[in-house]
Amino acid sequence: MLPAPAQAAAPPWAELVPAGTTQVVRTVSSHDYCRRVWCTLTQAWERDAEGRWEKVREFRSTIGSRGWGKQREGDNRSPVGVYRIKVTFTTGSENPGEMPWRRRRATSVVSGAAGPNYNTWVEVPGVTSGNRPSMRSGWVVDYNHVRLRPGAGPRPVPGKGSGIFYHTSKPGHRWAPTAGCTQVGNPRQMRWLLTWLRPDARPRIVQGR
Repeated sequence: MLPAPAQAAAPPWAELVPAGTTQVVRTVSSHDYCRRVWCTLTQAWERDAEGRWEKVREFRSTIGSRGWGKQREGDNRSPVGVYRIKVTFTTGSENPGEMPWRRRRATSVVSGAAGPNYNTWVEVPGVTSGNRPSMRSGWVVDYNHVRLRPGAGPRPVPGKGSGIFYHTSKPGHRWAPTAGCTQVGNPRQMRWLLTWLRPDARPRIVQGR
């Protein structure tokens, strides 16, 4: 009788996500494309019915210009840990996938200003940059109790950091560092992620693990 094939070991980060999670978007440092502190790879992982994790896609990406370890507003670092997706967004009129979605408009801002709307999605009359090319598709990372409307949910910690996104790039700047977000430089790859993610998979974001 032949021995049963050995089951592949689970990746080390798998124990950090909830038992019911079957999709993970993981971003890790990498020198595959460049050797700066902000150079990363973003991976799409899926768990099958037998509990085995498989990496299904991998994309070049970038993070904050000072790398990992976000501590405060304006430190140009990206947070490390496991996070939910608060909401996906595009500037189009329809959700391209199945996840909770919101249309991002020219007036859309996740405020970094001190006050009651800190780290809150608000529409600010007169703002015209909310739908700039780099913010045409992506999602809001549930970091520091980000709110989708004023007063909804736990209060963000003042000064801990605001507006942490996964987003795409502006033309000609695909691999530029960010102020703390994760930039998936190819817009088509971000579109793939948005259509791949499913609410029933209870997806999580794994950063720097």
